[in-house]
Amino acid sequence: MQEIAIKSNIKNRTRLKSHLFTLQNFELIKEVLNLKIISIRLNEICNSIIINYDNQKITLEEILKLIQKSLDLPKKEPVNKQNYCTKACNPCHLASTTKTFKQRIKQFAFLSGVAAFVFIKEHILLTAFSPISALALVGLSLYMAKPLLNEALNDIKNRNFSLESFMAFSLILAIFGGEIGAAFEVIYILTGSRLFEEYTANLSRVEIRNLIKMDVNKLYVLREDIEVEIDLKDAKNGDIAVFVSGEKICVDGVIVKGEALINEALINGRSESVLKKQGDNVFANTNVENGRVFVKIKALGNETYIARVINEVEKSLNLKSESEVTADLLAKKVLKIGSFMTLGTLLLTASFTNAFSVMIIMSCPCATILAASSAISSAIASAARNSILIKGGEYLENFSRSNVFCFDKTGTLTTGIPVVASYQTNINEYEFFQILANLEYKNTHPVAKAIINFCKEKNIKPNTKNITKNEIGLGVSGEFEGNLYLLGNLKFMKNNSVIINTKENKAFTNIYLARNGKFIGFLSLSHEVREGTKEMLKELKNRGVKKLVLLTGDDELVSKEFAKDLNFDEVYYDLMPDEKAKIIENLTKKDSVVMIGDGVNDTLAMSKANVSVSFASGGSKAAVEVSNIAITNSDPKDIIKLYDLSKFALKVANQNYKIGTSTNIFGSILAMFGLMSPAGAGLIHIAHTSAIIANSNRVK
Repeated sequence: MQEIAIKSNIKNRTRLKSHLFTLQNFELIKEVLNLKIISIRLNEICNSIIINYDNQKITLEEILKLIQKSLDLPKKEPVNKQNYCTKACNPCHLASTTKTFKQRIKQFAFLSGVAAFVFIKEHILLTAFSPISALALVGLSLYMAKPLLNEALNDIKNRNFSLESFMAFSLILAIFGGEIGAAFEVIYILTGSRLFEEYTANLSRVEIRNLIKMDVNKLYVLREDIEVEIDLKDAKNGDIAVFVSGEKICVDGVIVKGEALINEALINGRSESVLKKQGDNVFANTNVENGRVFVKIKALGNETYIARVINEVEKSLNLKSESEVTADLLAKKVLKIGSFMTLGTLLLTASFTNAFSVMIIMSCPCATILAASSAISSAIASAARNSILIKGGEYLENFSRSNVFCFDKTGTLTTGIPVVASYQTNINEYEFFQILANLEYKNTHPVAKAIINFCKEKNIKPNTKNITKNEIGLGVSGEFEGNLYLLGNLKFMKNNSVIINTKENKAFTNIYLARNGKFIGFLSLSHEVREGTKEMLKELKNRGVKKLVLLTGDDELVSKEFAKDLNFDEVYYDLMPDEKAKIIENLTKKDSVVMIGDGVNDTLAMSKANVSVSFASGGSKAAVEVSNIAITNSDPKDIIKLYDLSKFALKVANQNYKIGTSTNIFGSILAMFGLMSPAGAGLIHIAHTSAIIANSNRVK
């Protein structure tokens, strides 16, 4: 009877362990449980699944029965409670993944040494193995083949004959047929290919969960009109929390009193902070830049908006890709062809040796694995040397196959740093900039910094004896040399009855200056566009990309002006993260889509795209973690380098398929007619593997 061990069950979170928990079975389990639980995650290395659930809606026993049903297991409950624990355990994927992978690398290095010994002994020295060395090699082969043999045994019990079953049968037959060297070569090549797949497929997603782990442990709440500091975990929905300048908001809620300038870039990507007041919603992981607000708590912890976005990201990442589905189909075809050729050879030639040689050639899928993987891995290494980190071959392949490229604006195509684009004044320029420097010299707002930097470029130094006052969400005021100056946005001017008698560009952030109630000039600020952005977009079009799309949280005027200047085909503005994701989902229904962004607000949209790319320099760790490709220098020109590299890697991979297929066909024909021994069949793998690797090195 199959067993599922309950390793832990604490606070509606259970970890179950079984060799049944393969990637294929996980999809079946997830399909049955998805609507009945909060979340489910597979840890392939530990053969474990971690389930979060609400015990008011479903019990652990019911979960186990549904798993039993999804895997079509015997009616008797296949659960082993011997290891059942009720204390928090370290998840094995965090505690041991690195160590296990290092051990496997060491094992493969040892195997490589043995493989070199076997090759020299069999194919160069042409000497037989001594009984002791043969026995040692058999033992080593069976030890390394243990996972494969377990999978094959499980397949047989479930009446499912797979490629693993075929390869395991070939391995055992090779050992008992006396072809010990060939058996070892099969398991060696398989171990190497699986290690490579594990390296590309099992990248850590820890940073995603770290996003919703607040670095805020305490907050102030009102208790009978008195502000009391409590632990965040003790806060409840309905409490009134108080947040002041410089603090991070750690809850979702609505402002019931006060107003503050809040930086929500993490949530919506807005390039400018937003003035929030009574009745406005606020979100966890945003920052109060200036002001004080009383917030009625509506959501905490995993219920906050940012936590729900991250959970959606994780669910999207667990979905099986189109390439993985295609690989499964290809494996089935290889199984059918290999079985047919082996059986056909046995019937036509009545030679066990000939049939066995064909089986050796067809049982090891190294040609299929290495044809693309070696070309792609060479491309990945080449990209890494150019500060482009690619997390898997599928993403590199699909990058140049995509025909729609979507871009975030702030932090991706722009640096996120405001700069003075233009200015206009009806007074002396030196006097104009001296006033600006005097007003902004001790202001830390990004716009103020941009103005101060611009003044420095003109060698204007502020008079630090002047007294100024910040007006939250509006601007700054100051009185010196007998004059009252106001510097701020249009609302600030209107509140003080200042008439603006000039036409400004509304696509920019405009800051106005008034003296004694009269307008004397203004500055237009924009975000600095990354060097090479326009050229990159043009080159994508030249290479056949059908559509360029801008997705941004900025307002309509700013977004449309920016999109027009850079020749985007479509622009969407005022977007929240879920709205960006919905647009990407709609686009992927018709086209292959690349999403390029840099912030947490981009992560959900990135997870919905066929390929996601993050600009890592200054970008959020979440975007880097969830992205398939990270451009660490945030250089737009690297997008074109990546596109061309992808095209070339695909070309080389196609050549490799021809090399692998032709040698397999040629070798099988020779084996059918008795012109290829089992040892020679093993040599075929080494020969075309060497040719494929040599061809793939051209990508570097």
